[in-house]
Amino acid sequence: MKKFHYIPMLCGLSLLLSSCLDEIELKNQRFETKAVIIQGRLILGAPSLVEVSVQRVGDIDGSETAIHIGSAKVTLEQADGTSIEVPEVNTAKLYRASIPTNQGTFKVQTGQTYRIKVSLLDGRQYESEFEPLLAVPELEKTNYTIQDLTLPDKKGFLTKATYLRFWVNSKLKAANNPDRSRLRWELNAVYRLSDNIPKVCYNYEPQRVDKVFIYEGPGLQLERLDTFYLADVRLDHRFAEGFYLTVLQESLSPTAFTYWDQVKTLAERSGSMFEEPAGKIVSNLRSKNPAEEVYGYFYATAQDTLRMYIRPEQVGMPTKYCPQPPQPRIGPTICDNCLLQTGSSLTKPNFWIE
Repeated sequence: MKKFHYIPMLCGLSLLLSSCLDEIELKNQRFETKAVIIQGRLILGAPSLVEVSVQRVGDIDGSETAIHIGSAKVTLEQADGTSIEVPEVNTAKLYRASIPTNQGTFKVQTGQTYRIKVSLLDGRQYESEFEPLLAVPELEKTNYTIQDLTLPDKKGFLTKATYLRFWVNSKLKAANNPDRSRLRWELNAVYRLSDNIPKVCYNYEPQRVDKVFIYEGPGLQLERLDTFYLADVRLDHRFAEGFYLTVLQESLSPTAFTYWDQVKTLAERSGSMFEEPAGKIVSNLRSKNPAEEVYGYFYATAQDTLRMYIRPEQVGMPTKYCPQPPQPRIGPTICDNCLLQTGSSLTKPNFWIE
């Protein structure tokens, strides 16, 4: 068995944001060569959305990584046996379906359970266990404080700098539910950057895959969360022309929480000799062939969303990235063309209101 780079979930700021295609090495997590990894999520909405990633371990330039498996048959099934097909989106290397609220007999709603089935061209078949779709408590507020902190920089050296420390206020009980919820948060950002032309770009930065933000409501006696710290974001040029943070809060079943808790533990391991060896991450997927192991997880969730716009004057008018001081360069930079930066677009997001 060999170790390889594994992205623990679909995608998902200094310590927070990077490209969602960034891969992390989950230390001591080992997989059979050519193992299949299936990851998916059903999100309640109007419309609802299901996305499934189907991959296998492959060798690229001598390094094992996860490779998209195309032409699979993927279906989403509810407890009464009604199902819909989830078509492949080649450009995204995903299987994705948008499910309107009037989708005939197939209903996406809280209190119901769902699973996925996957069939490959070579005849291999997989299915997940049924996962409940739980209501999500109200996400009431998100905000930040500005602090000077000593944290690792991009090279791992401890450096003192100014950060925005983001936090949330949230209920722990969903409407008409007496039980405290298990929660997970995703944080995504968009910031504006003008190049030398000047052309204005909006740069999207999704949450890094090695950052997992969760809370187990039933584990503590709190009735709500107030000023619950999530992440630190270094104060830099990204706040110089306007910055939008989106916080997504979602509900998790007990087993889905266990999955994310194990991903978090594995991703944050320091490699210290005093840490216990990591075990296999829990999976709710099974192969029709009992001798074959399959990795990954599928879950269903509801979400609540808050967005916050941060104006430059609110954070001390940081210095803009462009123009840069003259220095020897090879090829154009993002100050020559801001679209060279990954995740950039000339189109203003529809939620961008100043």
